[in-house]
Amino acid sequence: MHIKSFSNHPYVSYIRPLLLACLFISQALLIQGQQYLFQINSFKASDQSINLRGGCAIADGKLRIVADKPAQAGACWYKAKKIDFTDGFESEFTFLISKDAAGTPPGDGFAFVIQSQSPELSGGTGDEIGYKKIPYAVALEFDIKDDNEGSRNHINLSFWNPETKSYRQYATVHEIPEITDGKPHFTRIIYREGRLQIYLDSYLFPVLSVKLDVAAKINSPDHTAWLGFTASTSDFHANHDLLSWSIKEFAPQPEDIKVDSVVVVEKGSLPVKQRKLTISVWDHNTVDGDIISLKLGDEWILTKYELTAVKKTFDATLIGFGQDLTLYAHNVGMVPPNTVTVSVFDGVTTQKVSLESNMETSEAIKIVYTGEQNE
Repeated sequence: MHIKSFSNHPYVSYIRPLLLACLFISQALLIQGQQYLFQINSFKASDQSINLRGGCAIADGKLRIVADKPAQAGACWYKAKKIDFTDGFESEFTFLISKDAAGTPPGDGFAFVIQSQSPELSGGTGDEIGYKKIPYAVALEFDIKDDNEGSRNHINLSFWNPETKSYRQYATVHEIPEITDGKPHFTRIIYREGRLQIYLDSYLFPVLSVKLDVAAKINSPDHTAWLGFTASTSDFHANHDLLSWSIKEFAPQPEDIKVDSVVVVEKGSLPVKQRKLTISVWDHNTVDGDIISLKLGDEWILTKYELTAVKKTFDATLIGFGQDLTLYAHNVGMVPPNTVTVSVFDGVTTQKVSLESNMETSEAIKIVYTGEQNE
């Protein structure tokens, strides 16, 4: 989102706050329809939703957690609200680690941090990666400096140990792509049903998948948390930038749908070239009060929605080689069965399919990824 400059207007001091408010209200309404709490691909006007701490700053469309200078520490937090991870959450971000000049090796790294205390926190420099002075957090650490840990380029999953008052490395992954090559890399984090999964530069297989009680580790009985990033440098340093970031809370399973008792009939397959999908649903027959839910793989992407002749449009992401898109009915309307037209746009083509459900039987279509399989 970009805000045009009105710096020469005599009423700029009155206009700018109103423009910012309108723009962010519009963004919030759009994101609500997409089920995203926060979704940004350019950090030009996003400080309204993000709290910047330490050396963190926004410049040239990037969120720079720390700069390519020695002894730096920075942090940024999504500050609009604590997320509710009772039913899980998803966060996806693209990062870039780069050097302004050759000579000094890159260091030390950054971390995706989950904590329940405050969006005002920041930690220390060097191997503290900006978070190790923050108690009661879970950190996914992208470490780019070898401190006798087996490799210079690795991911650590760590959490606070109240007995030792320090962080415990719970899992480490050394076999990851080179992330200090000056190229963008994306990460997808999924937490659902007590399992944390991390995808790096691929939607096929997670590089890390572990059982973890996040609520217990961050001391959050109500299953809410602040999400953000920290980073640091020492004598080794580099620019640690975010290029995009999104956050989504998962919807709970509708109470009146007993998934285990519904027979799912697969209607066929639908090939797509890209994983980022735009899905639309509408009633193609008589509009008679049909109420539906849609599930893509393990995620409820639409719940308790009453169909109309007007398209309801939202975004979804396909992971793995393919996932079933399943229709579940909450009723059968005035004219059984419950029917819906679904269109799927993959950025190249739009394909349509009709699905039916009578509450005891549900139809599904398998969406199959046919793009680059070596991602």
